[in-house]
Amino acid sequence: MASKLGESKKQNYVIFNPEGGLGKVIASTAVVRAIKQQYPDHKIIVITPWYHVFNGNPNVYRTFPSNHTPFFYQDYIQGRDSIVLKGEPYFNTEHIYGRQCLAKTWCESLNLPYDGNNLPELYYNSVEVENFDNLIQTDKPILMLQTNGGPYDSNKKYCWTRDLPFNQAQILTDELSKIYTVVQITRPHCKKLNNAIVIDDIPDKKVFISLLKKTEKRILIDSCLQHAAAAFNLPSTVCWVGTSPTVFGYEIHNNIVPNIGKIPHMEQTINSVFFDHDFNGPEHEFPFESSNIFNLQEIYDSIVK
Repeated sequence: MASKLGESKKQNYVIFNPEGGLGKVIASTAVVRAIKQQYPDHKIIVITPWYHVFNGNPNVYRTFPSNHTPFFYQDYIQGRDSIVLKGEPYFNTEHIYGRQCLAKTWCESLNLPYDGNNLPELYYNSVEVENFDNLIQTDKPILMLQTNGGPYDSNKKYCWTRDLPFNQAQILTDELSKIYTVVQITRPHCKKLNNAIVIDDIPDKKVFISLLKKTEKRILIDSCLQHAAAAFNLPSTVCWVGTSPTVFGYEIHNNIVPNIGKIPHMEQTINSVFFDHDFNGPEHEFPFESSNIFNLQEIYDSIVK
């Protein structure tokens, strides 16, 4: 018995600590896949603010919510040869210049093999998936249209770096609601679309993401939902404003960028340091001549055709 206990105590771990928003943590599941390839004999432990993302992941031994890790040092580090993988990929040179996808940069930052596949992985049980069965009653196929995301000040109605311009979203909704039941995904303080079912507050984010599985088509922005749609193998139309599909996007999606150019006034980015624009979309940094930044026909055709 003593020898068996001694052997079990030798178990070593890889401790992975992805931090940031929900979408970024979903993207990090591709990094976990690389960790397992590099360290097949280690058990993987993840510490993250969005620990539910890793529930059911066969590559992960245990997950802990950030700032709730009692006796962690004694249990998983002290007296072991555990490997700690912690760091911010956003400040890697390749990421700052937008040269490659986040998963590849993250792997390179941690000296991990990158398998060329940046698709994230999410695992759901049947109860989680069935949560929305009675939420939306409709005879038409469901189109999810996300107008607003995060993270940013919860009282802010519009974040130009990520959100869809409301006037353009309403035009799309008026047309597409003739074919689909449009479900708007937004935040509580943002504008609500006419001719749409509005969802603006779901406490359980993992259950909320499962709503994607009920949809026929999707118009998304750079958010947790476009990462999750890629994990579910659900090709979607994703509109990009202040961020890049090269870095945060996936080839599975139809990635649409603004069809008007930016105004080259240096004073608009006076507070920029490592990135051209703040993710939170300060109003003084808005670089376009108008809010009609997307070709709506392109978006409409990507759904209907």
